[in-house]
Amino acid sequence: MRRMSVAQARERFARMPFAAHLGIGSAEVAPQRAVVTLPYRQENANPGGVLHGGATASLLHLAGELAVWSDVDLAAPLVLGPVDVTIQYLSPVLGDELVATACVLRRGRDFFFVEVTVCTPQQRLVSKGLLSYRAADYTGRPRRLLSSPEYLAAPSPATATPLPWLDGPYMRKLRMTTLHQSPGRVRLCLPCWTPLTGAGETLHEGVLASLCDTAGTMAAWSLVRPQGARGATVGMQLSYPGVPAHEAVIADARVQYRSEELFFATVQAFTATSRQPVALGNVTYRLLEAPP
Repeated sequence: MRRMSVAQARERFARMPFAAHLGIGSAEVAPQRAVVTLPYRQENANPGGVLHGGATASLLHLAGELAVWSDVDLAAPLVLGPVDVTIQYLSPVLGDELVATACVLRRGRDFFFVEVTVCTPQQRLVSKGLLSYRAADYTGRPRRLLSSPEYLAAPSPATATPLPWLDGPYMRKLRMTTLHQSPGRVRLCLPCWTPLTGAGETLHEGVLASLCDTAGTMAAWSLVRPQGARGATVGMQLSYPGVPAHEAVIADARVQYRSEELFFATVQAFTATSRQPVALGNVTYRLLEAPP
């Protein structure tokens, strides 16, 4: 298979609306390797000024994707997209630029395993991730598909006032809105609009990760007294069934278990009208409450 050149990979990345929306740029591209940067912007932060975990997750996704693109032929009719991602958040970011380095650990015929390391320019480790990515050509054979999702029952009431201490710049930048909030459960909605799309006209998986991280975070905060509390995402694991999101997406997060300061939430993200799953996974959140 003729492999895509580094120059072509750079050009495709430069045309991606979501990368431009966040301010992410490519610094280095080589076969099976990519380095991308994210300058600190207040609009990508939480209310307290700390970079939103969704922005870090988006940077990780985009770096891994670019590393894969540098080693495939995008002129072929490929089905492209991440399959699974596991992210660990190691330290908060306040005011620092981020540098994400992605390297392909192993490549099969049409499947890639990519490791991504996110650091500050001073080499302070911020996040580590492992991304699996599909680049398959199904020409000449029918794809075997099955969709039989089971979602949580619709919550009541259907609308809710957002948690004001979490409604920060990054949520507003992506136009997330709160549909429901009750103790341990949150539903968010994200519109499909051009700045949030990837190389095609569908929502980028980094956007979906941002939505899931935010929903899991808010579900944890809905169970505590906010005064004097502080928290951060510990880790997130998501699977992407490969359903293209051409419409608004709803994320439904529910805390399944709490162990003192640790909150374990499941998240289901699905298209608002067709109700097809676009991301499924878990968010682990650590939240330290002030003494009573």
